[in-house]
Amino acid sequence: FNTTPTALTIKYLPSGSRSLEQGTYYSIQDAGTGETITPFSTGSIVSCDSQGNYFNVDMNAFQPERYYKFLVKVVRGSGVDQTSMIYDEDYEFKVVR
Repeated sequence: FNTTPTALTIKYLPSGSRSLEQGTYYSIQDAGTGETITPFSTGSIVSCDSQGNYFNVDMNAFQPERYYKFLVKVVRGSGVDQTSMIYDEDYEFKVVR
């Protein structure tokens, strides 16, 4: 018996690193053309705090009235046991003026 519902338990993705060897990273694509605007890189690390994972995006860098899409890449393990998964859940957003 738990006093906290399982659905309220915060789960964390692995923190990103500057070496791109492990962690969680995001990418942003133009939803209409599929062009990568923000690639998976050391500049797109997903951060973590006591509330869960997050990342900040400067919306001034995007063209207004266009749709964009988030992708998330999780790199775990090392050496021959390293795995890399890209998650595309079709999370789209529109930049408005």
